[in-house]
Amino acid sequence: MKHGRRKEYFMNFRKIFLLLITLLCFAALPLAEARGLQENYDLVQVLVLSRHNIRAPLVDSGTLSGITPHQWHDFGVPSGELTVHGGQLEESMGAYARSCLQQEGLLPAGCQPGEGEILFYANALQRTLGTARHFADGMFPGEKMPVKYEGQVGEPDPLFWGDLSGHSAAFDRELKKELAALGGSEALTRRVAPGIEAAAIALDNPAVENDELQVTVKEGLHLGGSIRPLMTACDALSLQYYELGDSRASFGHELSFRQWQDIAAVKEAGIHVYRRMPTFARALARPLLEVFLQELNAPGRKFTFLCGHDTNVATVMGALGVRENSLPESIEQEVPIGGKLVVERWQDRAGESFLALKLVYPSVYQLCSELPIDMRHPPQSLPLHLQGMEPNEEDLIPLQAFRQRLTEAIESDEELMDVDGK
Repeated sequence: MKHGRRKEYFMNFRKIFLLLITLLCFAALPLAEARGLQENYDLVQVLVLSRHNIRAPLVDSGTLSGITPHQWHDFGVPSGELTVHGGQLEESMGAYARSCLQQEGLLPAGCQPGEGEILFYANALQRTLGTARHFADGMFPGEKMPVKYEGQVGEPDPLFWGDLSGHSAAFDRELKKELAALGGSEALTRRVAPGIEAAAIALDNPAVENDELQVTVKEGLHLGGSIRPLMTACDALSLQYYELGDSRASFGHELSFRQWQDIAAVKEAGIHVYRRMPTFARALARPLLEVFLQELNAPGRKFTFLCGHDTNVATVMGALGVRENSLPESIEQEVPIGGKLVVERWQDRAGESFLALKLVYPSVYQLCSELPIDMRHPPQSLPLHLQGMEPNEEDLIPLQAFRQRLTEAIESDEELMDVDGK
């Protein structure tokens, strides 16, 4: 066997071995968690805030062509729209959710949802509407569940597209303090330096190695600098990776998994900052935090699915004070494509309500279609914990404590609104 083929053989063998280990470790987790909770609690409500699934790059291949001599992948849909592959993945996620909720008795098999029990609501863009509709089709096959949206299709809904106008000068002062705590533009550029280097290899463009990130504060937070075109290119590279799943995504260059994570970190540079600046996170997330409160108080509501963007999931986590986590089996370490912030409401035998928080997302192998998404091959499910709030033995927190956290985050942003011109 030639050296190159032997190397490829052992790399494939190692990959398969790691996949098997991953399956053995993770496949039983949802069932094990369920068995522990079912002894003392009943699942009574689920609230999901989802990022859309795989889309085409936000700019066309002509715009991207100047950064590399290579030909970009044809995603088969217009810029920014959900791909066929992304829709299929999301339908699988919906079917998986149905199986889980049937198992827990929240939505028994064959039941017809009652009025007001289910809500699907999405930003009025094709990729978010498409994601919500595919999830609904997977969860309720043949039912054609309605997906609510506001405004005209193609025009962003303010619920998902935060408006920072109306904040006081104190808002900017807090942002400057938090940006300084992160080390400013210089430290943030150093953080993504490995990704810049990996992208330069994939793109065959050494000029990008001099790119820098500039983060400034003036009536809000602004990301700029020479790195912006590279961030767009790294977004496209990551999407190619999900669609193609091999070295074709990096134009024939063999990149390690770590290098793919580094490339994803470049395109997630803004999301990283947004989540870790609590004042900014609360300002952007405030409309969604208010919806969270409304949904948790909605009589008879069993399941809510809100579909937006990585910015929405990241800023809600930042506003709530979710502790830091590394995300297994993902090149994106902030909010993976198709990722979902899941809030489960459990009720004990005395009628008291408690919550479990999770980040649920397809593994990179599921995104690349090497593994299905079903009860035998579940998506990743990462428990989330809030700063300053310790869960009980079942990893649950009191509903009232979570409501208080939501209220405090909303009121904290309200205090920085410019009500008197100061």
